[in-house]
Amino acid sequence: MPTARRTAVVTLVAAATLAAATTVVVVTAPPPVTPVAMPPDDAPPEQVVDAYTRALAGHDCATAGALRTPGDEPTWCADLAALTDVHVGEPTVEDPRYSGHSPDQEVTYVPVTFDLDTRPFHGDGSMPEGATTWGYLLVRDADGDPWRIVDEGVG
Repeated sequence: MPTARRTAVVTLVAAATLAAATTVVVVTAPPPVTPVAMPPDDAPPEQVVDAYTRALAGHDCATAGALRTPGDEPTWCADLAALTDVHVGEPTVEDPRYSGHSPDQEVTYVPVTFDLDTRPFHGDGSMPEGATTWGYLLVRDADGDPWRIVDEGVG
């Protein structure tokens, strides 16, 4: 193979390898984190959900996790590319027995709508992209305890 052609082939292979490596880094690298402050312990449920959705949108999975009940990690925080047009609705008090909680606990449901965009090659496909109607179930043991997210979804 002539030297000029060999140089061209090597250059082409190197460029393709660099492009592939760059694509892998861009697609798999975590997005930058925008820290979100924890709401005060006496925050109402809708303020907790607002902080939670802002944490998800800011890729602040640590804060999102801290707003859930202990040991319950945010399931799709790392999968998000964007969470926009978030609207937190009015909370409704629920009978704790409906969700399997103790009658002594307080339980509230907070509806939310948002536009969801997932990162390429992330997520399990169970949450469709685009305009989404969603909701969060929050629980606390006593009046002075902070509200925490225990469940999410629709229905």
